[in-house]
Amino acid sequence: MNAPSTNQIQNVLKKRIEVLKNETSDLMEDIEGHIIDGNSNECLSNLGKLKDTLENTYEMVDRLSNCIDELERKVNELEQEINNLKDEVNKTKFFSVYRIWIRTFMNEVITKLGGGEKWRLAENGLQYLSNNMVLTKEEKVCVENLKKLLEDKDIGMDIKDIKVLQEARERSNSMFHKNNQSLKEAEMKLREPIPNDIMIYKPPLKKALKAIKKWRPDS
Repeated sequence: MNAPSTNQIQNVLKKRIEVLKNETSDLMEDIEGHIIDGNSNECLSNLGKLKDTLENTYEMVDRLSNCIDELERKVNELEQEINNLKDEVNKTKFFSVYRIWIRTFMNEVITKLGGGEKWRLAENGLQYLSNNMVLTKEEKVCVENLKKLLEDKDIGMDIKDIKVLQEARERSNSMFHKNNQSLKEAEMKLREPIPNDIMIYKPPLKKALKAIKKWRPDS
């Protein structure tokens, strides 16, 4: 059997409180009458009944208060679930929009470095550097060429930006992306608010779009 809903409990309690209010009113009238008549025994008896009625009323109020607290808790949980869902939707939109531009940017970087093999050497070199390992001559050259490419005064990127963009690409791998978006539209989208935990991707994305605009001015 299902437990009664909050509304059902509230309705029952409201009806019981109404009954108790009526009983209290009747008892007060009786007490006033007995006081006028000088009947102290009946007056004391009715006062005892009034005490019981008031205690029952307080109990009903407490139960109603608990129901309201439970209702408020459920509403708060619902609001949190809705906010979480909004965040997930915003994240999905964000990554689906910029996945194609990250890929375009990375393709341009690879081309300007001299192809996939040069990029592989640069990427491996960066990984080895982070592990405090010695690089080969070819890896050093490719890493330096990558740094020079990114540090162009019109772009202003660095190695950290590349790593953040790669992370963003990985997070968006399972999401759909929009193929017919222009570069200008992508830049405009970056002005819109996004969840705090993905704000880190905004700066390198702005720089990446700037680089694409310079390297492929017809985009």
